[in-house]
Amino acid sequence: MYMQNIDTKLQKKVQSKEFEESVDQAVRSFMYELDFMLLEEQHTTSSLNYSCIQPDAAVKWVNPD
Repeated sequence: MYMQNIDTKLQKKVQSKEFEESVDQAVRSFMYELDFMLLEEQHTTSSLNYSCIQPDAAVKWVNPD
């Protein structure tokens, strides 16, 4: 009986608007962090490989090490 009461309380909390909003906020925060990490990764990768283009010449890629 006591366990069923806890389940009912938990279910009410999970179905509340406040819980829904906190989950939405957590998802937005995660997506923002993911976007930032992807942009950071893209910037790091692109700074390692850059093109060296000269007029009337083939494009060659340079990896500065």
